[in-house]
Amino acid sequence: MAGRNAGERSTEDWAELRERVATIRAGLPAVNVAQAARDVVVIASSSRGGSSIFAEVLRRSRALTHFRAEINPQLRLFGCAGGDDDSVAADHPIPPGLGEALGADCGQPAARLEGQPAIHAFATEIEARLVLQWPEWLPAPGEIHADVGATLADLGSQEGWAAGEFSDAHAFYGRLFRRFADRWSAFNPGAYDLDRRRLSGLERLYLPGAPIEEPPFVLPLPWTHATEAELASRPLIIKTPSNVYRLDWLRRLFPNARVRVLHLTRNAAASINGLYDGWRFNGFHSHKIDGHEVGNLAIPGYSDTIPGGDRWWKFDRPPGWRAWTAAPLERVCAFQWASAHQAALASGGEDRFVLRFEDVLGDRSRQEAAMHALEAWLGVPVRDELTHTLQASLPLVMATEQPRHRRWFARAELLGPVCAEPSVKETMAALGYPAEMEGWE
Repeated sequence: MAGRNAGERSTEDWAELRERVATIRAGLPAVNVAQAARDVVVIASSSRGGSSIFAEVLRRSRALTHFRAEINPQLRLFGCAGGDDDSVAADHPIPPGLGEALGADCGQPAARLEGQPAIHAFATEIEARLVLQWPEWLPAPGEIHADVGATLADLGSQEGWAAGEFSDAHAFYGRLFRRFADRWSAFNPGAYDLDRRRLSGLERLYLPGAPIEEPPFVLPLPWTHATEAELASRPLIIKTPSNVYRLDWLRRLFPNARVRVLHLTRNAAASINGLYDGWRFNGFHSHKIDGHEVGNLAIPGYSDTIPGGDRWWKFDRPPGWRAWTAAPLERVCAFQWASAHQAALASGGEDRFVLRFEDVLGDRSRQEAAMHALEAWLGVPVRDELTHTLQASLPLVMATEQPRHRRWFARAELLGPVCAEPSVKETMAALGYPAEMEGWE
């Protein structure tokens, strides 16, 4: 399997990887979330539309259940992440074991690591996640658990962490990753959403080998697994932008649930600007393009300036993406933004709630009004927790820069022509935004 990209793995390779993850997780809770969930809320948005930050805000609510991160890696493991593009047909088979694999990732964040069972579960999840991030790496049995225990012990003796404390993920992973890098030369901490100050001496350019998870990679945190009772009584939040092309299939995946769509919108200029930054950032590599497929990528503004830009497509692949492999980068980004929202509008169904990310970033009164409306739609008490989180500070997650009001203005000259294209203007009108850029936030 070493040296292949995800598209070149054989059926046997995928089966082996699924078995590795299942073996690592054996003994941990394995609720079949596909059968147990009764209320599923899919966040539908474009990439760089604010969904990562907003999903992290939602994770602060104890009235909801969540996945640790995007479910794409699990869908990819089980052959349900699309073929030529990211769409999945409504009648695509539901593979055995997928519900349990997703259930192992389902629950709520925990503030502490209370006792050895919690530490064991935490180390187990790190080891399982490494299969999705570095499938070529085969740590010795017990090696990752020993590393986690030693790292927590170091933090206790050298930084004063009390028993059960987990107060700084960046401090923990900065130390843990040094242990990994000492033993496995191919390990690159630069692939993670980690404070670079923790990587002194380990910095180097990251270009993906054959990951199943899209970088920046997830840093697993302490977690409480969901029970069947919790999945029956709390809305389950799913956040993965490419799911806008799978909404009908997701309704089949959760046959016992009411599946609703939270359509998170953001004006075209802000999202396209975020996509533009992301394509030029050292991360978000989603699909390796081999020459025999479509020829090398030749995207001006990306392929000619960014290492790996002739081989790696970033973010989602909407239907028809192959026609854009030589278009200017800003037009590729506009295509991705418009395609995502058009898909959400087309298949979101009647049970759809529209939330503007501009309201999430807005002043206190706008935030409170938006959270009040969201609470009424969800039907569970979330307003106070979410409003407190928003007014304290927005979490910085999978971001190239801190979100700020009208950051896209710095690229207005570049963005103006693409935002004037009919596909963008028509989509903005369907989403209820003003027709002219001057009215966008």
